[in-house]
Amino acid sequence: MGTHEQLVRTCPACGAALRPGAPWCTLCYADLRPAPADAAPEPSYAPPSPPPVPAEGPTWPCATCDAPNPLGYGACGACGSGFLSVLREQEGPLLELPGVGDITRLAKPQRFALAGGAALAAVLLTFLSGVVLR
Repeated sequence: MGTHEQLVRTCPACGAALRPGAPWCTLCYADLRPAPADAAPEPSYAPPSPPPVPAEGPTWPCATCDAPNPLGYGACGACGSGFLSVLREQEGPLLELPGVGDITRLAKPQRFALAGGAALAAVLLTFLSGVVLR
C-alpha cells in the first residue's frame, strides 16, 4: 500500500483534491470520467451554472430576458444583465428632483450633502412643529 500522498488525486482543471473514484470535481465540476473511445474529447472544464432560483421568496424579473431572480442578486442569473440595466441605457433623467435635477448624475459627495440637507430639514420641521403645537 502506498503513502497518503500517492493515494490523493488532484483535479486536472483546478488542482483540488479528489475523492477516490469521483466522477467529477466537486469544486469546478470538471468531468473526470474517461472519454468514450469513439467520441471526440470534450473540454474537461465547464463553468458552473448559476444557482437555481428558489421556488419561494420575492424575486425580480430581468428586464432583458424576463427570468426571475432572487432579490439578493445584483445581476440576472440567466443572462448576466444588471438590475435595472435597461433604465441606465435610456436617455433622460433617472431620478429628477425639482430644483436639483437628476440626482443620479451628481457626484457621491453631492448626493451625501443632499441627503444630509434633507435630514436636517426633517429635524427642523419636527422641532418647529413641536414648538408650535406646545
